[in-house]
Amino acid sequence: MSQHKTRQVISIVGVALTGILLSTSLAWAAKDTRPFWTEKSSFIEGEELFVVGVASRARTVEEGRWQAFEQGKVELMNFAQITSLEAQGLVIETQMTFEEPNADGTVTVYRLLRVPASKLVGIQGRLKAQSQAQEQTLDQARNELAVIQQALGEKATKLDQQQQQIEQMLSQVNAKIQSISTPTNRSERSGSLVDRLKETDAKLDASEQELSRLARQIQEQVQSRSQKACQHIVPGMNQTEVANLLGTPDGQANGIATNYFDTWAYGISIVQFTKQKVVSGVSGCR
Repeated sequence: MSQHKTRQVISIVGVALTGILLSTSLAWAAKDTRPFWTEKSSFIEGEELFVVGVASRARTVEEGRWQAFEQGKVELMNFAQITSLEAQGLVIETQMTFEEPNADGTVTVYRLLRVPASKLVGIQGRLKAQSQAQEQTLDQARNELAVIQQALGEKATKLDQQQQQIEQMLSQVNAKIQSISTPTNRSERSGSLVDRLKETDAKLDASEQELSRLARQIQEQVQSRSQKACQHIVPGMNQTEVANLLGTPDGQANGIATNYFDTWAYGISIVQFTKQKVVSGVSGCR
């Protein structure tokens, strides 16, 4: 190889190395110029909470600023365990931004957001109290539903027993019909069969009417006991006074709720007692 070509190769290699070293130096220089807060995700200073949102390789500065703000909100919600910041009336302020251009024409934006730490703590406490109240309400609703289901189950058992009694009566009627002697001639057999069918239909009608009467009677009893509980039971009564007014409850449960101790069911109404065994309220009233 000639000396002239050797010098050209050395010159090209030198230029390449110089470009690599220069780009590396510029990269480190850009990193060194970043504010300290760009290396953090969140921090507290005095009475203020700061979070950092980052938008990497945004197409425009405006887009990067918006993305960095949204990312900062996500960091803040993760830090505070709050799902909606605006709904809680929390104002988020931008402390400062830092924009760093990239070699491909995009821009990386760092945005430092600030909120009052004391207000954030207050929101957390309020949300926790609301959550506890909702859980207590749900527990009370579940317990009331369990008492009502128990009372309805007992009523259904009674109806099944009455249905069985009616079926036994029908079986006895059929047995009596079969025990009747068969007439000797055809006309007597035909007449006797018609009479027996009419008698059977009449007894079936009577049984259905009796079943309907029993159903209405049970429904009236349920409504009557519910109305009496709603009309006559007031907070402060003890269990003896309630039993004297309404009698034995249709169903009861003990120690199934956190804010009252006993529950007595009268029809579809539920009388709730405190741990001191006095009435706290009546639910299921129309």
